[in-house]
Order: sequence, then structure tokens, then C-alpha cells
Amino acid sequence: MTTEPFLRGVRVLDMAEALAGPYCGAILSDLGATVIKVERVQGDLMRRRGKGTATSIPFQMIHRNKQDVAINFTDPRGAEIVRRLAMSVDVFLENFRPGVLDKYGLGHEVLLGDSPRLVYCSISGFGQNGPLRHAAGVDLIAQGYGGLLGVTGIPGVGLAKAGYPVSDVGSGMWAAIGILAALERARRTGEGAYIDVSLVDTLVSWSLWEVADYQMTGEIPEPLGTAHRLTAPYEAFPCADGQWLTIAVVDRYWKTFCNIIGVPELVTMEQFQSEYSRFRHRAELTRVIEERLRTEPRDVWMERLRQAGIPCGLVHDVASMMEDPQIATRNMFVDVEADGVPMKLINTPIRSSGAPGITGTAPRVGEHTLDILADVGYAEGDLRHLAEEGVIALGDASV
Repeated sequence: MTTEPFLRGVRVLDMAEALAGPYCGAILSDLGATVIKVERVQGDLMRRRGKGTATSIPFQMIHRNKQDVAINFTDPRGAEIVRRLAMSVDVFLENFRPGVLDKYGLGHEVLLGDSPRLVYCSISGFGQNGPLRHAAGVDLIAQGYGGLLGVTGIPGVGLAKAGYPVSDVGSGMWAAIGILAALERARRTGEGAYIDVSLVDTLVSWSLWEVADYQMTGEIPEPLGTAHRLTAPYEAFPCADGQWLTIAVVDRYWKTFCNIIGVPELVTMEQFQSEYSRFRHRAELTRVIEERLRTEPRDVWMERLRQAGIPCGLVHDVASMMEDPQIATRNMFVDVEADGVPMKLINTPIRSSGAPGITGTAPRVGEHTLDILADVGYAEGDLRHLAEEGVIALGDASV
């Protein structure tokens, strides 16, 4: 079987900052694309989230494998360099507010005019149209506006933000999906595409059960803690040793589950005859299950349930998750070193010979500026002059 990366030969110009756009670029690089990060001359702000510009673990997480050119695109000369670079790539990726890059002649209409095969992808908080298109949107704002915050938390206690930055990561994934589809069409037809992804739209697209439940019942979905919207039992329960056990019991496991936890009489009770009726009577059901599960340690219950094929699991914190043997076997963490500092980076979850995953650490500011700009026709002397004037930064610049 060939080990050639899926996206070998695909070139991406990544002008994105923060998380959503760079994460999309990281996905593409993990699949074998050559991703060139266009960075501000003074360095990406994410580099400041750590002990040094090369050892910022957040920066390393989302810019591994990439090459780096440092350009002040707000200078007309810098904007012209970006425009020339865009003509040498297959994909242009950005996540500025709508209209920002248009001011510098780098909007999608201009760049697609230069290169009709180009796939130009924009990620923003609210999208490129609508009354809030210019509003600032970050993960928390998107979680609120996209309805996620309204259904996340503990009933009767309050709301809770999802622990992971889900709108950023999810939007990066949707952008990557759109880019891959557009690249396939460009391969077949020679026609490029403009792709518009928003953080809010991403979370709205994930509200499947909540929107379905509202239409079925007319009731506005509220936070359910760890519970499912349409079935029960499907949540985390405390056990005798204070550890949490996650359980997901669908109809085919219901009788077996009741027998295992020692309450077979639940099977014949009218209110528990279907997944949805069990959900509608979840409070009563939860009290019974909690009482039973508190009689034995988590691992005892987990072993019994797994032997019966019932989906269940433990609840990791980040530290224990990083040491888990199952996750280690899947090679989800890769040990690297940047400036002598050891760290673990999160690998691609795609297991395939065509998805090489992490092959290198993040670049330094402007590390590849000279080579990449020389490839598109700039003379070294001209580049050093531009560096002296702050239009670009070279790899030997200290930032």
C-alpha cells in the first residue's frame, strides 16, 4: 500500500490567526499539504502564550509542520507580496473580520481573479453576510449565539461553557472539509471556489437533537448536565469510590443493564418502556440508578457492563487522559522538542498511511521568508532591503 500523503503537492497559504483558521491549516498539513503561514513581522500573538516565541505550546499545537513567512501586509509592498504568493498556491486561508483583507487588495474577488483555480476560505465569527457580519465573534460569543451555552450546564444551577473551544475547532474542521471538496472540483473542472465558514453556523449545525426535541415537544431545551436529549440512561453517574462512570444504554441493552445493577423490576415499569419515555421520566430513573451505582466502585461496574457489551467508560482529567494506554496506543500524543524544551503535541486522529500527522515543530518567525519569496521571483538583495524597512522579517530576525 502506498504511503504517499493524501495532500502531497497541495500548497496552502495560511494567513489565519487565533485558533479556528490555524487549526484548519494544521489539519491540512497533517494530511500532507505544504502549509505556509503568513505571520505578522512582530510575530503571532499566540507565540506570547508561553515561555518563549519558539516554545509556546499553544502556538506549537496549531502551527506544527508549517513553513513561515513574515510579512506586514498592511504595507502596500507587503500586500503585493502576499498577492504574488497567493498565485503560487492552491488554497488561501484567512480568518479576519469580513472586509479587512479587502482593504489591502487581498479579498477573494481579487485573488480569484488572479488565480481562477484558487480555493479561498474565510472563517469568521458570524459569517460574511447578515446584520452581524462585522461583529467580533470568538468561541464564547459563538457558544452563546449558536445556542450551545443555553443547553450546557447543570439543571437548576447555571450555564457552563463547553470545556474545549468547540466553535473554533469545529469551524476549522468544517473549513478543511469545504477546502477538500473544493480542491476535488478544481481538479475536475479547473474552477476554484470561495468558502465562507462561521463559528456561529458551526454550532447551529450541531444542534441536531435540540432542534428536533423542540419541534417534537414545543418545549425549549434546557441544560441537562451530562444527560442525552432523547434517551436515558445516558450520562455520568458517581460510584461508591467517588469516581464517575459514563453509561449509554439503548433499548437492546436495557434489560441486561437492569439485571446487572440489580433492579430487574424496572424492565416491566410502564414509564421505562422506551428510550424516549425513559428520558421523559429521567429524574425518577436517575435516582434509582444512582442509588445502585453508589454501592460498588467504578471499576467493578465498568467491568460488569463491558463484559455485557454495554457502552460505558471512565471520566479522565487532562493529566490522566494523556497517560491512558488506549490513547497512547493510538499515538494521539507526539513527543517533540522546541528550543530544547520537551513537549507533547496532539496528533491527527486520522489513522492512515496517507495522513502522516506531526512531522515537525512550528517554525520561527520568518524562518522560510527568504526561500519562499525567492521561489516566486524576489531577489535576495531586494528582500533584505524590505526587511530593513519592516515590510518582511527574515529567519534571523529576533522576535
